[in-house]
Amino acid sequence: MCSVIRSNKIRTNKTEVRAKMPQKTKTTPQKTKTKAAQNGTAPQHAPSEGALQVVDRAVGAVPVVADVVRNAVEQWSKPETREKELETLRKEVSNLRSGDTRPAQFETYKKRLNAELDRAGERGADVRHQVTDQVIERTRKARERVEPVYRDRIEPVYKERVEPVYKKRVEPTVRRVRERI
Repeated sequence: MCSVIRSNKIRTNKTEVRAKMPQKTKTTPQKTKTKAAQNGTAPQHAPSEGALQVVDRAVGAVPVVADVVRNAVEQWSKPETREKELETLRKEVSNLRSGDTRPAQFETYKKRLNAELDRAGERGADVRHQVTDQVIERTRKARERVEPVYRDRIEPVYKERVEPVYKKRVEPTVRRVRERI
């Protein structure tokens, strides 16, 4: 059980650990211009590079982990590669136990982790682009299915029922309001 002693200390099993509190930084509000596009739609907001990197790594982690597990199963199922893997693991354990080689071994692990994260980011970007393309294609096909129905069924009813009411009731009211202004 953890109990908070002070705002920046945590006590666990009679051992005190200092936790760094986030530093307060002054932020200035940024003025953004929100203009509608020429076609009347809201402007499109581009995600930040950091956000894209996080999404890419998270999305790409799944296929990368699947590849690693698949390769590990293949290596451990064959007797000749199983012995090589066991020998590699023994060397890594002995390097971690030795005080002289432990820091170098940790650096090797950090480099491997960063390489895998970069690989996951690249893979995630590919997956994200594929999904985006699929969504755009499905949307286009749905629009192609819906637009003829709209033109054939809804537009005539609109022109027959709504436009006359609009012209009879709304337009005169709008004219009167404009005259008063």
